[in-house]
Amino acid sequence: MANYSNYSLIEGPLMVENIKVLQGANYFSGGPIVLIRLNLNKYDEVFTNQIDGFYNKLAAAIPSLQEHFCSEAKKGGFFIKVKEGTLLGHVIEHVAIELQTLAGMDVGYGKTRSTLKQGVYNIIFRFLDEKSGIYAGKAAVNLINSILINKTFDVAQIIEHLIDIREKNLLGPSTQAIVEEAEKRKIPFHRLDTYNLVQLGTGKYHKRIRATISSETNLISVETADNKYLTTLMLKDAGIPVLETISTNKLEDIKAFYKKNNIPIVIKPTDGYLGKNLRLNLSTEAEIEAAFKYAMQYNEEIIAQPFVNGSIFRLLVIDYKYVAAAELIPPFIMGNNKDTIQQLVDALNTNPTRQKGDKTNLTKVEIDEITLDILTQKNYQLTSILKEGEKLLLKNSGSMRLGGSSKDVSDLVHPITIFLAERAAKVIDLNIAGIDIIAEDISKPLEDNNGYILEVNAAPDFRMHIMPTIGEKRDVASKLVDMLFPDNAKNRIPVFSITGSYSKTTTAMFLEYCLKQEGYQVGLTSSKGLFINGVQLIKGDMTSSEHASLVLKDKTIDCAVFETSCEGILRNGLGYQFADYGIVLNLNEEHLGKDDIKYIEDMAYAKSVVAEQVYDDGFAILNADNELILEMKERAYGTLVLFSAKENNPAIIAHTFRGGMAVYIKENNIIIHNRGISKTLISLIEIPLINNNIEKPFLNCVLAVCTILFAHKINEEHIVQYLKSYQLNK
Repeated sequence: MANYSNYSLIEGPLMVENIKVLQGANYFSGGPIVLIRLNLNKYDEVFTNQIDGFYNKLAAAIPSLQEHFCSEAKKGGFFIKVKEGTLLGHVIEHVAIELQTLAGMDVGYGKTRSTLKQGVYNIIFRFLDEKSGIYAGKAAVNLINSILINKTFDVAQIIEHLIDIREKNLLGPSTQAIVEEAEKRKIPFHRLDTYNLVQLGTGKYHKRIRATISSETNLISVETADNKYLTTLMLKDAGIPVLETISTNKLEDIKAFYKKNNIPIVIKPTDGYLGKNLRLNLSTEAEIEAAFKYAMQYNEEIIAQPFVNGSIFRLLVIDYKYVAAAELIPPFIMGNNKDTIQQLVDALNTNPTRQKGDKTNLTKVEIDEITLDILTQKNYQLTSILKEGEKLLLKNSGSMRLGGSSKDVSDLVHPITIFLAERAAKVIDLNIAGIDIIAEDISKPLEDNNGYILEVNAAPDFRMHIMPTIGEKRDVASKLVDMLFPDNAKNRIPVFSITGSYSKTTTAMFLEYCLKQEGYQVGLTSSKGLFINGVQLIKGDMTSSEHASLVLKDKTIDCAVFETSCEGILRNGLGYQFADYGIVLNLNEEHLGKDDIKYIEDMAYAKSVVAEQVYDDGFAILNADNELILEMKERAYGTLVLFSAKENNPAIIAHTFRGGMAVYIKENNIIIHNRGISKTLISLIEIPLINNNIEKPFLNCVLAVCTILFAHKINEEHIVQYLKSYQLNK
């Protein structure tokens, strides 16, 4: 991965001035983006139709760009633009997107925008993985520079590298399916490491998953399931049909077991998985001795069981209830009396649905130690030629990670078998379990077709159910999310995000004070630091996205208040997916000339992200005294709430006439209004923050906090009490 991170830009006429990643909603997009600041230099205002051979070279390098619609709204639209003439920044945007798409990461969003500097453009595009996005962006610039200087460029190698990054960095299929289900339900999530540890929900309500193990999964049960012998004994004691099994580190015991049963046996390590160091259908002393030594290389404790014929089925049990089932089919090749084993494997892997890694429908079959051991047992080599119609299994397991395929059989499983699978999960006390069964016919009771439960697996792979090779896809992830958050249980804490040009810190700290008085355990980020329930844990400016994310991961809080700076929005994006309350206090010209913000309208657009990224049942709280802030209501999705320091603000009058919620000043009193009913809350003179600091910023602050508390349904008497008792810097 270090090589990919250090991937360098080649020298060429186009120069990258900066690359940065915005992780949350931002000025350009509602989701994470890569931003490349590109200087076109001598190619500024030079269009693609003015560059000799450019279209032909680009089309030859990435012909699949034909699929891009662009502004033409039809296939081939982008190439039409290239032929007619477009700027090179626009081309790089499309190339960066397509490189990711060709590597199995369909991002499909980008734009190119001018900056305050002539000839310099911001190229923006989405990503699924940050490292992939940066790598694809650099590669896109390198490709276009290579075309301009007539240098060869290996696009196929770039795609291979991106696939490699994808496999190392993206969430696994099971985890991704769970995250997508959470997103459907507006459950926020945070990735906690570079593997599959994910937080679902926020604050005290959050739960965690690592792949398909959850924070509700019993650790002892996971360890028990890993011990295949102990699992077998426990299932046997519970009356569940299992194979007769011994566990030993002595070859003599296994030989005696074989002689006693006088049928072929299976030898495997006690805690083996994915068919590692497993050998099947052993019927001679030489085979048994060799298999024993082979298994001992993995673990010194060995399991022996009778070998039985049948298909392998995986039954998925979530929250101790049957969810889905699939037949697992090991990868295999069929002889044709002509091609070698290696050639047949290569042909198998040419199937376009087979790709490297486990993030796709089918995985390429690798010639690994397991495959070589199978060949050795049969006295074959990779150069051996199989007879016509001879079937050769390439793995001991039907795991899709090893190139196996799956067939959905969820509707075929016999009710008694379902009962036994659920019972097995309960016996091991494993709330998310994969029950492996061998049987000739899964539609019949196990006892009627020589069927047995072989294993109970913790962290079962969902891929065989959500992407079966044959049959219906099963929505198993929803069952896991149901288990974590049953009956619409709370999954997130209320989030209050406050932005503006001034008074953000005062407003955030005033709001924190009020919420603490209401009994909330509050997490706060502000320009003064990061606070948990009033205790300052970190000093300094904590208004960037990563600081908000830190608070939302805290298990001790039930409420979060964020001071959200314009700089944070422009340079990092938001640190949360959605807020319950998005508050825009005020607006001035303090940020003009920075981060390519030329006009105050641009700055208003940046700050409007806070009002836009609100849950459907949340609130966009806007200062109605500023026209640019008021315009944000057209882009806000939550319930609109307005506040004003003016007695006869036309926007307030119109909004309240329609039954909207508002807070405003009338005859030096704060008035609260909702659904046609107005009430006097408190006189301004009774509020210390205003009485002692009559400047407008503090009036904005008080009105905003009143509005937030009113929208949050805080008791009106309590609001009055907090307004009277709060002292600045207290």
